[in-house]
Amino acid sequence: MPGDLFSMLEKRIDEAFEKYDSYFPLLHYALYAPLQGILGEAQGSISCFKGCSRCCSRIVVASRAEALALIDYVYAFTDYDRDQINRRIAEHAALLRTFLDERSMGGDENAVWFEKNVPCPFLETDICTVYDGRPLSCRIYHSLEDPEHCSRPVRNVAELPLLTDAEKLFRILVQKIAVKVDPSLEVNGVLTIMMDEFIAGGAFKKDDPSPGQ
Repeated sequence: MPGDLFSMLEKRIDEAFEKYDSYFPLLHYALYAPLQGILGEAQGSISCFKGCSRCCSRIVVASRAEALALIDYVYAFTDYDRDQINRRIAEHAALLRTFLDERSMGGDENAVWFEKNVPCPFLETDICTVYDGRPLSCRIYHSLEDPEHCSRPVRNVAELPLLTDAEKLFRILVQKIAVKVDPSLEVNGVLTIMMDEFIAGGAFKKDDPSPGQ
C-alpha cells in the first residue's frame, strides 16, 4: 500500500468530519468516492454489469458505521416511503435471524442462505435501488469469470488482486472513521439485521441525514 495514498485517504477522513455530520455523506466523502476511482480502473476486467443480480441473495456483512450510512442514504436520497422500507428491512432481518439461529452449529451459512433465494430488500427488477449508498462488501464484490458462475451456492471465482487489496485498505479506513465517533461502529455484522436494530432504536446522529455545512 503506497504511503502517499494512505496519507491522502487519512486526510480525506479529517476533511469529511469537518464538512459533514451524518453518516452517509461522511463515508461517501472519505471512502466511497475515492474507491470509485479504483473501481473505474477495474471496470474493463470484471464481468459484473447492471442488471446482474446473482450476488444479491447472499448474506451481506458490513460495519455498523456502514449500516447507519445506508439508513441515512435510504431516508435522504431515495424515494422510498419510510414506513414501507422499514417494514421490508425488518422482514428480511427476521428471516435472517431465524435462519442464523437454526444454523448456529456452523456450516457454510452463505451457501445455504443463497439457495433459499431471498433477495436483498433493496433489489427491484434486478436493479440495486441503493447502488450509490451500498456498503464496501457490495462495492468490492466481483468476478472475472462468466457471471453464471456466481449462481452457484458455493462461489469460487477468480478475482482481481487490485480490488482484494483495496478492500483491506478501506476496511482499515472504516476502523479509523469509527474510532472518531464510537469504536463499536467498526464491528461487523449482518447488514439488514443491524439496520433493523438501529431503526427500531432510533440510533441516528440527527433526524435529517443530509450533508452538514
